[in-house]
Formats: sequence, structure tokens, C-alpha cells
Amino acid sequence: MTNLGFTPANVEKNFFIDSIPASQRNRTFSVKDQWGVRGTRMAGISDAKVHDANFAFLTTTLAKLHKTLYEPKYYVTWAKDVPSEVGGGFVDYVEYYTVDWAGIMSEFRNVVGNNANYIPRINAGMTQKRVNVYTFEIAYDLRFVELEKMKKLTLQKSIQEIYQNAIVAEWDLFVQKVAYTGLQNGSGLFNSDDKVQVTTISNTGTTGRGFEGLTDDAVVSFFNGVFEAYLENSNMNITLIPDTFLVPTFVGADLTSRFSALYTSTLREFIVTHNLGNAESETDKKLRIVSRPALNDLGINKCGRIVAYKNDKSFLRIDIPYPMQHYVTLPNIDKMSYTSAFVGQVSEVQMPYNTNAAEFGVVTYWDFDTQAA
Repeated sequence: MTNLGFTPANVEKNFFIDSIPASQRNRTFSVKDQWGVRGTRMAGISDAKVHDANFAFLTTTLAKLHKTLYEPKYYVTWAKDVPSEVGGGFVDYVEYYTVDWAGIMSEFRNVVGNNANYIPRINAGMTQKRVNVYTFEIAYDLRFVELEKMKKLTLQKSIQEIYQNAIVAEWDLFVQKVAYTGLQNGSGLFNSDDKVQVTTISNTGTTGRGFEGLTDDAVVSFFNGVFEAYLENSNMNITLIPDTFLVPTFVGADLTSRFSALYTSTLREFIVTHNLGNAESETDKKLRIVSRPALNDLGINKCGRIVAYKNDKSFLRIDIPYPMQHYVTLPNIDKMSYTSAFVGQVSEVQMPYNTNAAEFGVVTYWDFDTQAA
């Protein structure tokens, strides 16, 4: 045992006072003063975070807290492209009827004269159609302990709202999938090849994809050609001509990159106001030409697809019988939490005036057949 300079019988020196040099008395001293520079690297001597009474690190307490929550950013476009109708409650299918007329008069059959001995009869039939309805179910568990912890934080939103925002985002992305391309073996607005007539766009001279490398005249001619096809097949029914063109992103970028000789407008701006549809209908309504990434690799040769249609609930729609909403919250003792369930229903896309790909309907597909290597 080391002799510290005192004996049990006679204390000659107090270690805790006298062992400190006079120059160091009446002042604080650090671990470095006591142990030296090398001593500060000894095991057990290191920086440590202090905990508060709830055993939470004080780093959040001592830091400036931004109350803004930086949540994931997402965006959906289906609501701009597909009209919808909400309501009806839980269902298994959405049904609708289409009417077919027979015995329509003609300039010959209905002429009554000397040789007429038969008066034609008109007839009509109705066909019942139905589309699938998808039920979207999701839930989250909120533990009792976590609820108590969250009471100590001051945030813009509660933890319940954060979870609900995530659920709404998942629902929106789900509906967009149903609306555009369908689920499983289903189909949507972009890929209903069995019901929508497909026309090939010959773009042999392209230097890239779509209209790239083609002249402005060729591009304008394509859009006017689409309007011409609608007018011819509908007997000049201007109520059926398209007001929306959904195009691949490379087409949208190309149209916006082309300027007039005076740089007063892009080719896209020119087409939306100067086209055969507006000229024949004698309106100033602007055409919608908008890009959708899901169209980039669709089409006959996966070279891109343009979708033209009249954006009206009579021609295109989806139903949301039961909109996404909170259904029930119950305690879950097994998980020591509250379990909240959310439910929503959405139908497949309905296109009543597109019965089969052999007939010209209100919705049409226009597929590029070439892309540069």
C-alpha cells in the first residue's frame, strides 16, 4: 500500500487540501490539471450527453426547434384527366346501361307512296354493363407509450394527422393507378386497347422520339388530322371532338421547345388556340395538351402513345362509391396501442362510348411507330 504521508495515529498532512500546490488553491481545476494531457484520453473520461428527467437527451431541449414538419411531397394528376363521381356507399360493382337503336329511318325506306306497303318499326335495346370496384383498406397502430411521449413535443400536427396524411397519399396514388393503367389484369384510360381504336403515327423521319426532327407543319398536321377524323366519323358532331390531348413527356418538351419566327409563342401555345377543332366549333376554348410520364413507353412498339378525348363525365368517368375516410378506432391490448382503420372504394374507368377497338369512339389512341436508336 502506498504511503500517503500520514499514519492512523498522527495526521501530518491532509491529502485533499495540502496535496494541492499553493498556486492552485482557491481556483477550480479540470481533469487535465489533475491527470495531465495524456490522462484525458484514459478510459472512462469522455464526452457524454446529459439526460433530462424523462431520460430523453437534452439535445432537442437545448436546440432551436423548427415547428414546420417536412413531409414527403407527392402529386397526382388523375383528377384533372378523369371526371369522377363520389357517393353511393359500399358496393360490389358499378353498373350502367348503353342504348342501341335499330330501325332508324333512311331516305328510302320511310318514303310512303304508291309502291309502299310496309311501314318500318323503330326498336331500341339496352345493354347492361358493369365494372369492378376495388376496396382499399389500410390501418395504423399508435402505441399508448408513444402517445404520451408526443405530448412533450410542440409540432404543427399531431401524430395522428401525420399518419392520416400518409394514408391519404397512398389512396391518391392508388386511385391514379386504377384510373390510368388499372390493377392486375384490368385496364385504365391509357391501356384499354380492347375498347379504344388505335391509329399509328408514322414518324419515320424522327431523330429521337415522337415528333423530334419533324417539321412544325408535320406536327400541326397531325393534331388537325385527329380533329378531322372525329368530325368525319361523327358526321360533324362538334360535341364529340377532343378537348384534351395527353402526350408523352418528350412530346410536351418538344412542342414547348419550338418557337415561332418572331419568338412570340411556342408551337404548343399555337396549337392550343389555332386548330381545326376550334375553327369548326367556332369557339375560343383552349385545347389541353399536357404531358403524362406513363405514356412514354406505351403504344404498339412502346414508342409512346397520345390519348385524345372529350373530358366530360358522359364519355369518361370513374366512381368513388365510398371515399377514403376513417372507419373505426379501437384499442388493441395485444400491441398496447390504438388501431385505426381507413377504407375507400374506387371503380374501374368507364368509357360508355367506347365499345370495341374496331369502332371509332370518343377516346382514341395515337401511337408512334418509330424511335431513333
